[in-house]
Amino acid sequence: MTGVADRVDPLRIRENLLNMVRIKSVYSHEEKMVDYLLDFLPRFANRVEHQPVRGCAGNVIAQFGPTDGPRLLLMSHMDTVEVMSGWTKSPWGEVQGDLIFGLGSWDAKGCLAAMIEAAVVASSAGDEGIGITLAAVCDEEGFSRGTYELIKGGKLSGVAGAVVGEPTGEKIGVGAYGRFVLDVKVIGRAGPDVEEGVNAIIEAAKLVLWASEFPKLPKSCGGTVAPLSIKSRELMITHPDLCVLRVDRHYPPGEDEQSAKRKFISHLKRAPNLRAHLEVDVMDRPTPFLTPYRLSEDEPIVRAAGETGREIFGREPETVVLRYVTDANYLSTLAGIPTITLGPKGGNMHSPDEHVSFSSVVALAKIISSIPEKISKYLPNVGKLR
Repeated sequence: MTGVADRVDPLRIRENLLNMVRIKSVYSHEEKMVDYLLDFLPRFANRVEHQPVRGCAGNVIAQFGPTDGPRLLLMSHMDTVEVMSGWTKSPWGEVQGDLIFGLGSWDAKGCLAAMIEAAVVASSAGDEGIGITLAAVCDEEGFSRGTYELIKGGKLSGVAGAVVGEPTGEKIGVGAYGRFVLDVKVIGRAGPDVEEGVNAIIEAAKLVLWASEFPKLPKSCGGTVAPLSIKSRELMITHPDLCVLRVDRHYPPGEDEQSAKRKFISHLKRAPNLRAHLEVDVMDRPTPFLTPYRLSEDEPIVRAAGETGREIFGREPETVVLRYVTDANYLSTLAGIPTITLGPKGGNMHSPDEHVSFSSVVALAKIISSIPEKISKYLPNVGKLR
């Protein structure tokens, strides 16, 4: 392939990626990443700004290329999860052949490095194509406060389509599951033994096993259930009368949030042999829960990514619906922006020895750098993409 993708610089990507992996940026503590990007991006972008976000270090937003007309949003998150036990490689960057190890290397600093390079080379085409907004957001691993504020703050004016960086393994994510979390108060009866009392923790354990069966039921539409915690007071002798079970539910496109909640709560309350009383509340969080979405294969952003993928890989890229939530959910459902997810190959997301394939990061940069030119072909026919 010739054209803008040929200008992708692997050495610049490698240096930038390793620099970012070396920076500690656990969700809600991304300050050093913000500082790094505010220093790096002005060398290439038309304009760079820092958007404050309550509860985390804020977003970095950079504008590239033409300033008039519709824009393409390239967005990835700066934050990571905490360092888990069991690492055999350095979590702050270690190279072994084609693999770069490090916390956040696959999720999603490899994506961010590819997007930065893509924005740089695509904008070097001058006034051809469409403009690019690059957004590095905070708190994706927490409550998606960065992306929520990006939308609320009016920073996406003119954005007609978006690519969100996620570890998709070179597949094009055309949709994603939705999610909600419930706090189930399990109310038993205190007592010196299980004959006189109702141990709330034992009852919660029954509930965990019952809840885990829900995705297998036809009415559930599949998805996943994940118990997150059981919390109670620690008593020395008395069997506890109260605990709170926190449980996560992911559900697929086609199911609306209220219906999904009703079905799952109804299932919980029908648990057999349960001696406790249940009170169910939705977990409190500072942003809305993410709801599911799915794009048509005919969406211009999907077609443009497919075209560039075929040219770079020499094969038809696979399209998938992600079984988890991402910031793309907010862009598609709250902002109404057609959004795909795209990322390199790698392994061990949220696990020890997380790594990313460097050659795949370079390929991703080439694909994304060509999307602005490809998607421009559809603009005369559809005007704005949304």
